[in-house]
Amino acid sequence: MNKVTKPSMRPLIHGDILKRANLFRWIREFIEAQGMTPGYYMEFGLLNGECMIDAYRQFRGLLSHYYGFDSFEGLPDLSPDDEQAANLTPTFHKGNFASMQVEYVQQTILSSCRMAPDELSLVKGLFNESLPKFPKDSLPSQGAPLVVYIDCDLYSSTVDVLQFIDGLVTTGTWILFDDYWCYRGSPQAGEQRAIREWMDDNKRIGLQPYCNFEGWGRAFIVYEK
Repeated sequence: MNKVTKPSMRPLIHGDILKRANLFRWIREFIEAQGMTPGYYMEFGLLNGECMIDAYRQFRGLLSHYYGFDSFEGLPDLSPDDEQAANLTPTFHKGNFASMQVEYVQQTILSSCRMAPDELSLVKGLFNESLPKFPKDSLPSQGAPLVVYIDCDLYSSTVDVLQFIDGLVTTGTWILFDDYWCYRGSPQAGEQRAIREWMDDNKRIGLQPYCNFEGWGRAFIVYEK
């Protein structure tokens, strides 16, 4: 008889480990209790919109606008840095995590949580192409991003996102990294490496660790130095 090496039930990914929706609910209480100036939500890596739906259901009436960025075509070509670490998370390869077309994702989000169309902006394109073209000058009039959700898997993509939000985030902004513990937890790859390098070079802000969520994710709160 072969020895049984698998658990008798699936791990409690959504049980003992903090769920994303519950973290969003707490962040809303945090924003309200701290009397923070109204702001907006940004998400990088939407897939089919499930996280955006969770966010709106918890933050509606509190945040003014919801921005989503994605290629909607899956992961890009791996950079040399990402290629070197590819064996640590083999599912991160070109084309994986392709979503529905942007029009369907937008309609899914709007219809699932009864969001008004003028509350949602989805931007299609690879981060290194779409983010430099985005009109950031229009954002300060809306306050600051109070919640930033980063789910872009790769080191190179995370670098692009962190460069983009660098001048936008402020004390009290929450940044949630969906793939923080990927690459077998190595700080030399993926989001962890991008965060460390960002902080090493950043003279304006720091990141206060808060908690893990949904197994792979890690939440931080921004503070200005």
